[in-house]
Amino acid sequence: MANGQLTMPTLVAFLLYAVGLLGPTMELSHHLTTLQAGVAAAARIRDVRSLELERSAPGAAVATRAGDSPAIVFDRVTACYSDSGRPVLRDVYLEIPATGHTAIVGPSGAGKTTLFALMLRFIEPQAGELRLGSTAYRDVDISAVRRRFGYVEQDSPLLPGTLRENLVFANPAASQRAIYDVVARLQLDDLVDGLEHGLDTDVAAATISGGQRQRVALARALLAEPDVLLLDEVTAQIDGISEAAVHEVLRSQAKQRSVVTIAHRLSTVIDADTIVVTERGRIVDRGRHQELIERCSLYRRLVEALRLDTDAESARTGIPERIAP
Repeated sequence: MANGQLTMPTLVAFLLYAVGLLGPTMELSHHLTTLQAGVAAAARIRDVRSLELERSAPGAAVATRAGDSPAIVFDRVTACYSDSGRPVLRDVYLEIPATGHTAIVGPSGAGKTTLFALMLRFIEPQAGELRLGSTAYRDVDISAVRRRFGYVEQDSPLLPGTLRENLVFANPAASQRAIYDVVARLQLDDLVDGLEHGLDTDVAAATISGGQRQRVALARALLAEPDVLLLDEVTAQIDGISEAAVHEVLRSQAKQRSVVTIAHRLSTVIDADTIVVTERGRIVDRGRHQELIERCSLYRRLVEALRLDTDAESARTGIPERIAP
């Protein structure tokens, strides 16, 4: 404009056009982002649809357990995640008793999660045999196997719907009394009382912490009344007071059925009736806490690491560890 190359009306028109194009340009960018997310979701859906369907053996039997036989038996089991892959578990023999608390500890990559995957029949053993009670896994319907288990992951997402629907998802026939009993035992009363519609509040409209989510997932598993409760460190995000309540519930459950935990906290390890120490896909020792402290160097190192984690957590929260080694 100073040189006379651009007139005022032209400048005004340019600015109006620029402002007018800003909105559509931003909207187009938003739609492109949504399109990319949709393409990625479609790819994941195709991956899921391409998976081979799980099929049980024809005329699958009902799993039975006679007398005091173990709930689960790993009989010289070797497992890997692909036919050509390196074995994750090697020649594992393990008996999970019908009652009691079994803790599985070990460094990363030791095969702890693979043991759970085998129990839930997410993968099949490459060699050896798993037995559910006195019946071989291969002879039992897959859905019948999984009905025997309650599984709580370390990261426990809530399902769409109300809190009540989340709790009874695995057992829709659970009574109101059973629901309130589990809620009280896991100290979820404050959560329920603080929701606008109590148990009938939509979880999408509620603010629920990570520790509360873990306890909701544990409550869901308890209401299913499984024979075996599998827990992947359900106290990871729980404060000291709530952790004490969770351990009390687990002790009560262990008197009636089998509880198996992947343990990352010292209090969980000490509470266990049997501790299984794993390393590089093998079980290197098993026993109670004090026995392993005296004879297993790997376990002593693991306990020392657990103690350090506990001290750091206590310093962060101001809550002391409930049980000392």
